[in-house]
Amino acid sequence: MPLDAKTDAEITLIASLITLTPGTLSMEVSEDKSTLFIHAIYCDDEEALIQELKQGFERKVLEVLR
Repeated sequence: MPLDAKTDAEITLIASLITLTPGTLSMEVSEDKSTLFIHAIYCDDEEALIQELKQGFERKVLEVLR
């Protein structure tokens, strides 16, 4: 998932929330902190999952922390 989050705190919180969601697991963050790699068990549409996570968790975390 491409990240709009930039700070370690933002990325950590987003990754933690994703991991707490049943069927998903945050695996790794790219070295440049631009991508979060996620494993999803029940995912038929990768793009729909990415948009759901970006519009849900990421947007809300950034609203609170910025």
